Amino acid sequence: MSAAISPADTEQITVVIPARAGSERVKNKNTRRFASYEGGLLELKLKQLTRTSQIDRIIVSSNDPVVLEYTSRFAQEQGDSRIEALERPDELGRSSTPMSVFIQYVAGLQESGTMMMTHVTHPFIGSQHFTELVRAWRQAASAGHDSLLTVTKLQTFLWDENGPYNYDPSDERWPRSQDIKPLFEINHGAYLIPFRVMRETGDRVGNHPKMYELPENVVLDIDWEDQFTLLQDIAEAKEFRGISIL
Repeated sequence: MSAAISPADTEQITVVIPARAGSERVKNKNTRRFASYEGGLLELKLKQLTRTSQIDRIIVSSNDPVVLEYTSRFAQEQGDSRIEALERPDELGRSSTPMSVFIQYVAGLQESGTMMMTHVTHPFIGSQHFTELVRAWRQAASAGHDSLLTVTKLQTFLWDENGPYNYDPSDERWPRSQDIKPLFEINHGAYLIPFRVMRETGDRVGNHPKMYELPENVVLDIDWEDQFTLLQDIAEAKEFRGISIL
C-alpha cells in the first residue's frame, strides 16, 4: 500500500508524451500535417500543453529522430524551457515492448512530483482539459486517491457471449438507458500519478485511483488511418467555424 500523497507528490506536474518511431497503422502519425498544423499532432499537443500554466515540465519520449528534432526546435522557437526532447532507448521503442517495461522506465525519470502521461493521438484534449485534470488530480489526492485516470462513461446496452451484461432483461426487456448501471472505459486520454507511486506499484495507476470522466467527443482517438482522416476533417471544420482546439 502506497504512503499517503504529500504536497511534494502533487506540487510539480511533469507531462510525459510517448511518441515512438515506426507506427505500423498510421504512417508518420506524430509529425505529418494535421489540419492547419504543419508539425502535425505533435505540434498541436505541444501547443495545447504549453498553454497550460499548471504544467511544469513536458518530456517528449521518443526513439524517432524526426520527433526529437521537431520537439527541440519547437522549444527553441517558443522559448519554452519546460519542453525536453528525451531520446528513448530503442529497446523501449518497439511495438513488442510491454507497457509495463516502459512504465518502469518513466517512473525513474524524476524523483518526485506527479507524472501526467498523455498522447498526441487525442487531438481534442486541449489546454482547458489539462487545466481541469490538474485541478481534479489535486482534489483527488487531498481526498485520499493515489492516482487519476480518464474514463468514458458507458451507459448503454452491452452484451457478452451470454447476452445482456449490464442490465437484467427479465425486469424490463429494454430499460431506459439512463437506468442502466454505468460502466467506465479507460480511454487513455491521461494518467496522473506521483513518480514515487509509479515506482512502488510498477504501474501508471495506483491502488486507489480516481476515475475522471471526459466526454466522448473530447477523447476521440487516432489508431487507424481512417480515424486520422476523420478527426482531421473534424478539426478543419472546427477551424473553419472559428472554434479553437487548443
